[in-house]
Amino acid sequence: MKPKWLTKKESERKKSDKRVAKVAKNTGGFVTPNSGATAFKKGDIQYSDVLLEHKLTAKESFKLNKELLIKTYKDGIKEGKDPWIMVDFGSYSLTGLVKKHK
Repeated sequence: MKPKWLTKKESERKKSDKRVAKVAKNTGGFVTPNSGATAFKKGDIQYSDVLLEHKLTAKESFKLNKELLIKTYKDGIKEGKDPWIMVDFGSYSLTGLVKKHK
């Protein structure tokens, strides 16, 4: 019988953190500490003029709702950056600018 630590699956948070670090490195961005869970910095990846919210999923679909769009938009505007969202399915991803229509 194998020990638990040997068979334990990697947590979703750990997988996501690794993927965010890889995306940031490959695109010239900087990883936001604690995935933006502080009062000072938001989003997952920071660029000079872009705030990127990264969502990783192993599922076949991802539900994008208005609440996520509003949160990402407000966080980007607060920091004076363009708010972007990336939905990452592993081998494919979708990236888009979040805009507010008047």
